[in-house]
This record gives sequence, C-alpha cells and structure tokens, in this order.
Amino acid sequence: MVYCSLCGTKSKSQGILCEKCGSLLKDKKYLELNRLENFNEIVTDSNLKILNENPLSTLEYEIILKNIVEMGKEYIKNYDYEFSTTNVLGKIKIITKSYADVQYKSKGAEQGSYSYNRIMIDDRLNDCDIISTLIHELAHHLFNEIFEQMLMYIWEVEKTDAIEAFVSFTLGTNPVYLLMNEYCAHSVEGRFIPHGYQRYGSFNNILNEEFDLENDTEVISFALMMGNSLADDIIHILENFINDDVRSQIKQEYIRSCNSAPDYEEMILESDEVLPVEEKLKHMHVILMSGIALSGDENCEEIFSVFKEGYRIHNTK
Repeated sequence: MVYCSLCGTKSKSQGILCEKCGSLLKDKKYLELNRLENFNEIVTDSNLKILNENPLSTLEYEIILKNIVEMGKEYIKNYDYEFSTTNVLGKIKIITKSYADVQYKSKGAEQGSYSYNRIMIDDRLNDCDIISTLIHELAHHLFNEIFEQMLMYIWEVEKTDAIEAFVSFTLGTNPVYLLMNEYCAHSVEGRFIPHGYQRYGSFNNILNEEFDLENDTEVISFALMMGNSLADDIIHILENFINDDVRSQIKQEYIRSCNSAPDYEEMILESDEVLPVEEKLKHMHVILMSGIALSGDENCEEIFSVFKEGYRIHNTK
C-alpha cells in the first residue's frame, strides 16, 4: 500500500503518481507538504536529524528518477505535433524547455551556461553546437534536480526558491562537487552527439585550477566515478525523449552544419565505470548532509542569500 505525498490518498497503484491529484506516491502517509522558505528554516537540528536518519532506498531513488521523467513528458505532450514535425534542433529545444528556461545571448566567449533554472545559449553557434550545448547545460540542471527531489522526498517539502538555493549552495561551493557536475554534463553530452566531437574544456579548466594533479588523484577519481554514475541516471532520463531516431537526426545535423573534424584524443577521458547504486546513494546522502555541515561557516548564509535571490528573480519572471 502506498499513499499520496500531498493529499494522503491510499492507493494500491503500481504507478508513481496519485490518480487523484497527480502528486508523487510514497510508502508512508503524509497529509501535507511543508514549505521551507529561508536558510534558518532549512539548517535546523530537526532537518539534520531527519536527513541523517532517512537515506533513500534504491526503490525510492527509482521513484524520484521516474518522477523527473514524468515532469518532462507532461510538458512535451502539450507540443506533440510540433515535436513530431520540427527539425532535430527544435526537438532538443522542446526537451530542454520541459525542464529549464532557455534564453539566447550574443556576446561572450562561453557557448552556453546554466544558473537558476536558466540555460543561456549563444545564438551565433551552428545548429550542431547549439544541440550539444543544450544537452550539456540540461545535464547540469538535471544534476541539481535530482538532489532537489531527494531533499523534497526526505523532508516532505515543496520545491521553493530556498530548497533550490540550498542545493546550488551545496553543490556549487565545493570544488569536488563542481568537478563531478562538470564531468557528468560532459558524459551526458557525449552519449547523444557523434563520437569524437566531445570536448572536455570546462572540465579541464576546473581540474587544472582547483586540483593538484599529483596529490589529488584519489579525490579526482571519486569525482569522476560519481559524475559518471549520475550521468548514467540522467542519460536514462533523456533516452525517454532522445531516442535512436532523434540521435540519428543529431548525427545528420553534424554532417550538415559542423565545421570541424572529429578529434578522438580527448575521448580518453570517457569511462564506462559507475558505482553500484547503493554506494552511489550513500555518497549522495553525504553530499546533502555536507550542505548543512557548511552552515556553521560565518559566510554561508550570505552566499545562500545570493543563490536564493537568483532563483527568486528568475522564478517570478
């Protein structure tokens, strides 16, 4: 027997969403979701205790991943005709917009960037480069989304600017997590674009700026293994939308619009090694715990406020 996480309706359903209100089903009964609106409401002894005592099971994690897939499907079904008739770039845009806002820029050296649920793409890029950049930045968003959904599930809370800010604060202030996130995004991108066109520039920048390549080998290896493990989850999410037919269309777009030849040297950075699910979940739990552990730093509330304001501004547009 399972229960709706929002309205409390009892269900024998094998699905993941409540038939009455569409919210996530859980194996315990909760009648309402709380809202955590600021830093002090999040970093409490009570929340730390709940988080510490309730690591996710493999089944619960699978439910969260399925819920993220459903979020995308709910959006895309409103664009069925457009999705079926548009070109491959149009398809990737619709998939990306099912999770994050997409805006264009016309200046700056970066091809794209992600922050506060917003993906920025340089409109001067060739279509094939826009496709790869959208997939890369969407992977960053889904990386955050997974951790946000974990907190929402464990704490029984709605998504708020504060929850999103807390996850960004946790993942964005630790070089190991930044490296993990960047490797994850490159790995996801590499799954859907033609072999030999993957570039690891942003990953190498973090690696060379933040780490001692001789003395930090163990922590670097951990970051890559975790990043690749989470990339596997995000790839499985996106394969619900970027199927073999769409991948074939991406390959054809590279033939049509790519001005450079494939370069296989950086492919050495690709890996098929992932952690067992239970071990991955253990490390993800520690990552979430570390966010609260950081709360003792005198500057952390100010940093958190910057993240929260970013989400507030974007989410109210």
